[in-house]
Amino acid sequence: MTKLTLPSPRRRDVLRVAACAAVLASCRAATDPTAAIAAASHPDRPDEPAVTLRDVCRAAKIRHGAARDHFIDPEDPALDRLMARECDVVTPENGGKWAVFQPEEGYFDWRRMDASVELARGIGAMPNWHTIIWQHMGMPPYMKLPVERQPELGIAENAYFSPDGTLGPDTVQTRFADTVARVKARYGDNFYRIDVANEVFFWETADSHPQEQDRFGFRRGMWWVAAGGAEAGPEWLDPFFHQARAAFPNAKLVINEFGIELNEGWQQRKRAYLLDWLTGAVKRGVPLDGIGLQSHLIAGKPYDREGMRRFLRAVDRLGLAVHITEMDVDETRLPRSWSRAEKDRTLALLAGQYLSDVAANSRLEELVWWHLRSDLNFIARENAGMDPQPSPYDRHSRPLPMYEAAVQALRGKTRAG
Repeated sequence: MTKLTLPSPRRRDVLRVAACAAVLASCRAATDPTAAIAAASHPDRPDEPAVTLRDVCRAAKIRHGAARDHFIDPEDPALDRLMARECDVVTPENGGKWAVFQPEEGYFDWRRMDASVELARGIGAMPNWHTIIWQHMGMPPYMKLPVERQPELGIAENAYFSPDGTLGPDTVQTRFADTVARVKARYGDNFYRIDVANEVFFWETADSHPQEQDRFGFRRGMWWVAAGGAEAGPEWLDPFFHQARAAFPNAKLVINEFGIELNEGWQQRKRAYLLDWLTGAVKRGVPLDGIGLQSHLIAGKPYDREGMRRFLRAVDRLGLAVHITEMDVDETRLPRSWSRAEKDRTLALLAGQYLSDVAANSRLEELVWWHLRSDLNFIARENAGMDPQPSPYDRHSRPLPMYEAAVQALRGKTRAG
């Protein structure tokens, strides 16, 4: 019997077969995300997806990336390889925060920010700067209000004040401008995104509302006091964006916020306050490129899909892009009796719904995870006994069902706007 010899497959035929396999994997993902990951993996490297989330994001003109802090995370070649495979942007988890790189006025310790910038450059990605203004945390003692002003201001939050605090109307603008200039001198105009202001709106509790926020929804924090928020109203932030734009004409400038995704009254109110400020900022010509949504999702609490879709469409009508800046999913409120597989399916469903909503109703330009690997995320560190999996990869750099859910949510998406 003559042996039949087949010609060698052409490259386009190989690609066609791979594409068919990816489609089959996508179909299987609808009922079994874990099986879909296995089906879509490299046969010789089963822990690596054949089509990465970065590939899917690039096709949709979305930059994909993650946070990293070399001084907290171990030196980990496997993590470096994972980030090289997945990241087009890198955010310093802590290295870009004022208290870390300028703990004393005029003294700069660049080591942690340097590490993130060097990692980004080494893997062909772009660095982000998170963050310049942090309204209530991340500031060294001299960048807080003098403690003797606390009774006069009637603000109960002690974190805004320090015996060494010298922040005030006569120092706030010059210190901001000087720090921006020093960062520009060291790194150039090479950041993809800059979080000019972080968490400036309130976290509402029974004790804080309405004493700890102004009528526009801002925290009555150290920056708000020093920059004249009581008199300037919603315009108190404007000068900082103008200064940042003058120094960094190429960076995407955003206001970065958390806590607007739930179907709970205080988050819905915060969403409305934030949209009011964005609307006014656009009308005033503030150099704002988009909104940063931290996207720390909470499984086990009600996600407000319709409310978020309306909000995202309103942001889109303003001509602003959306940047997902710190995404993870908190499982600590799920029943302890649930199996690992049940929790993973729930996390994947929520992540997929959220990403699908953002992609379908806004001009999504960036997706950054607050660590690619679950064991490095702050939720895992703070709840070590539960061994949670808030990120798209597990501690062994294996993709989780959340990863495949994100792939499916973003596959084939085109930006709105």
